[in-house]
Amino acid sequence: WNYLGWQISDSIIRPIKIEIAIQLRTLNDVQMLMGDLQWVRSIAGISNEDLYPLRPLLKGTDPAIT
Repeated sequence: WNYLGWQISDSIIRPIKIEIAIQLRTLNDVQMLMGDLQWVRSIAGISNEDLYPLRPLLKGTDPAIT
């Protein structure tokens, strides 16, 4: 059965396969990507330093500013 993103069976517990979005068109797409990466950080060994280059993408844009 599945519980909080983990697949649990009688003999093994493993994370459910996730799909990472590769086409980022909106701020929401970037936010969803960062959320997915936060979820797999501890499993995949991703550090804060690894995520730092993506932070500017979270600023988004203000349509009122031209």
